[in-house]
Amino acid sequence: MPARKPDLPRPRNLKRLLAALVAAALAATLAGCGVGGSAGSEGSEGSEGKDTLTVYTDQHAELVAALTRAYTHKTGVQFNVQNDATVGQIQAEGKASPADVFLSEDPGPAAQLGQQGLLVPLSRKILGQVRPGLSSHQGLWVAYAARSRVLYYDPKLIAEKDLPRTLLDIAQPQFKGRFAYAPSGGFVGTVQYLISTIGTAPTRAFLEKIKANGVNEQSNGNVRDTVEAGQHAMGLSNHYYWWVKAAEVGGPSQMTSKIYHFPGVDPGNLVLSSGAGILRTSQHRAEAAKFLQWLTSADGGQQILARNDPEVNEGQYPVAPGVSSALVGDLSKVQSPSYDMDLYGHQEQAEQMLKTLGMSS
Repeated sequence: MPARKPDLPRPRNLKRLLAALVAAALAATLAGCGVGGSAGSEGSEGSEGKDTLTVYTDQHAELVAALTRAYTHKTGVQFNVQNDATVGQIQAEGKASPADVFLSEDPGPAAQLGQQGLLVPLSRKILGQVRPGLSSHQGLWVAYAARSRVLYYDPKLIAEKDLPRTLLDIAQPQFKGRFAYAPSGGFVGTVQYLISTIGTAPTRAFLEKIKANGVNEQSNGNVRDTVEAGQHAMGLSNHYYWWVKAAEVGGPSQMTSKIYHFPGVDPGNLVLSSGAGILRTSQHRAEAAKFLQWLTSADGGQQILARNDPEVNEGQYPVAPGVSSALVGDLSKVQSPSYDMDLYGHQEQAEQMLKTLGMSS
């Protein structure tokens, strides 16, 4: 039999009793939502999902949807996701911004938010789950995915042994009219990296040769498609565009073009991280930290990136040590230079140089 409910005393003042009950309920609710409470400890299991996190992102919508959906299934936490968000939008919203987390596609937006003091420092527990060198050296954002710069080539038009050995070699006269490029985010990042390593004047001279010798196809997708169609022997782009196309046509064996990683450590293999950070405006910092803890863990969000499912992960690399992509392989095989990705917090030099040369608008 069900337990007998205890008798309640008859109040002399019903309004006073109701007010006391409401106050007690409100106090319990506020206590459960406190950032310093036990429910907000990073990486803890079994969140009751009482919070809703607002995510601003410029990452591929399918990947963000898969990540947030998996986390909701695990914890009950709900998400408001705004795609195509920008740093400028967050700046304009100021203290009124509802954003809790920003998920970037390239390192630039995350680094800019960090440089402008709009992100809170992350714990070592979160940062330590990711391969070294991929996250903010200041600990302001953490990598959760990555892509690398590559060269696509058509083996019918150029043999692998005849390909440039370094990124800078592509500007040599023998490759004039034989390659394509696009002033994408990855290209801008490469230019900023070159400015910071070889200097402004050598970078400008390199770009002038690129402009004279190559064809500006405006987007990475166009670079991929024109190389695949035999219109160019080679094309500079990001690795994952090729893998997405390969999945569409039935696998890598159905592709005419191939991916080429420059031999040795070279800026043509530059790895660019997708960054995740917690906004200072967030009213749910503890829950946001738990989300990032899961996002970067080997058995959490990294498993979604590791799947052989380009419709979801767009062929991007997972970044947790020991986790490889079933589609594109192990990020550790990519011979990228080691560098501080916080340099992308200021890309004005690269952007202005490309505009001055007429390579971007």
